Amino acid sequence: MEFTQSDALTFGLELEFQIVNRETGLLSPSSLELWKELAEHEDLARFSLEATLATMEINSSVHTTADAMGIEIKALAAHIRQVAQVAGLDIRGGGTQVAQFWNERIMAPTDRARELESKFGFLPKRFSTYGMHVHIGMPSGDDAIRVGNLLQALCPLFIAMSAASPFLQLSDTGFAAARPLETLMYPHGGPMPELRDWAHFEEVTQELFATELASSLKDIYWDVRPKPEFGTVEIRVFDTPLSLSKAVAMAAFARACAALAMDGNLSISSRKIPTTAQRVSRFLACKDAMEAVLYNPFVGEWMPARTWLAQVFAALEVQRIYAVDAAHLEFLKDCIGNRQDHEIMRATWSEIQARNPNPENFTWSLPNYSSKLCALLV
Repeated sequence: MEFTQSDALTFGLELEFQIVNRETGLLSPSSLELWKELAEHEDLARFSLEATLATMEINSSVHTTADAMGIEIKALAAHIRQVAQVAGLDIRGGGTQVAQFWNERIMAPTDRARELESKFGFLPKRFSTYGMHVHIGMPSGDDAIRVGNLLQALCPLFIAMSAASPFLQLSDTGFAAARPLETLMYPHGGPMPELRDWAHFEEVTQELFATELASSLKDIYWDVRPKPEFGTVEIRVFDTPLSLSKAVAMAAFARACAALAMDGNLSISSRKIPTTAQRVSRFLACKDAMEAVLYNPFVGEWMPARTWLAQVFAALEVQRIYAVDAAHLEFLKDCIGNRQDHEIMRATWSEIQARNPNPENFTWSLPNYSSKLCALLV
């Protein structure tokens, strides 16, 4: 596998959005209709279909600053929302939808979707959730692996910071981020294994391809994975935030963490890591988000997520990339200090249900809830 060299620490953003019916508040399998309307758009390459039809993805171009990324992402989202609203639909963030049932999802009529359903049965419909992926440019495959290992170690913190999936199937899951649990269902999902270098990565992936459950890197659902055709390392573990501003700020934070790793200012503690610590830490991040106690492998200790995040920000503020995106990173600090997305989602649902004249009948609450969250996007 050849790794395409990229300019170090350039970055791009992918956002998977929910397509919702404005009248019912339910997910709408309408991506093909939106796609037809987008066909004349000059930046059609910036939009893409997903395996199921209630999802539309937007993809930024390659950027060197979060300012430029934010301008582009907001323009793309505004355009797709305009197209959706003409059709009685809307676009919103969040990692899951409150009335999301896997058996109601409809697979796209594409070769890729048919392949996924053939290999994995109902799992692609279950995994019809909404995530944010950040791509960070790397000069070589070995750099992608070295930096990727360190970004994987940060994933419990990434999950905690972006948690926005507390609901499924008209129920509170008890988790702040239920979406990242879905990848654990796949034979090649979950955390990226610790890899020595690019040659080791090729060896491991060839073993996975030999199972025939993975025919390409697209079938390997690691939290972090190299993307050799783009020349990037990709972080895949974030829930799609409720607001575009937070999404761009999270991308800037991920890029700044990658800069720490590239510069050799981030390293795993020499202390022996307890066997299950990182897996348990990932689970606790899904469960309790920023209120969790997580295992920080860089110091070899369990600590509150907020303490760990403060340590990371302290390290970031004195390194070279921070000043480039300082306004976005300071905005992210404020976001994390206030109500988190999963808290906003729960509070909004509770407030609307409290006004519902018949709380057992969700048809009144769903469109009101959905419109509130749609309004937070921009």
